[in-house]
Amino acid sequence: MRIWWPAALALGMVALCSPPTSAQVCATCPSFAKTSAPAVKRLAGLVGCWKGKGPNGLGAKVSYELGSDGTALLETMWIENNPTMYTVYYLEGDIAMAHHFCSYGNQLQMRARPSEENRLAFELVSSSNLPTQDQNHVYSVKFKFDDPDHFEVEWGLHHDGKNIPQPYVFRRVALGCTTRAEDW
Repeated sequence: MRIWWPAALALGMVALCSPPTSAQVCATCPSFAKTSAPAVKRLAGLVGCWKGKGPNGLGAKVSYELGSDGTALLETMWIENNPTMYTVYYLEGDIAMAHHFCSYGNQLQMRARPSEENRLAFELVSSSNLPTQDQNHVYSVKFKFDDPDHFEVEWGLHHDGKNIPQPYVFRRVALGCTTRAEDW
């Protein structure tokens, strides 16, 4: 019987150290890996870290992390002299959705409308902590995917009674990518 113990231990170690299979937990659930929409696939292709510039030359950094078994894309955005913001992109069936957690204290749900292969535009459909549309909030996000290492995004901001486009241009960070903005 003692001969079996080392063999069982070795087999257990192989099982623990083996990479996970690529099959999803839910084979029929929507995911970025299974979507047929080219622009949504391009959105998922943003996984990694990016540096760029925004309005008035403000420095900006953004990271994208795919999680929840390929069903959610977490965006963490740092804009110079502004608080960190988060957006989670996901699919509702075949439609790309976004849930933005704004520094204004509201949470905004947006839906993508049909788009070209290299563009994806989200528009506000519902919100929490936004009693009226007159309060400051984000009302849209528009992506333009230039190539695998460059993209542009325009955040539609309603601020002090005005709609103000907030354009950003980003390039991929090849080395030193972490989820802590102060590290890169």
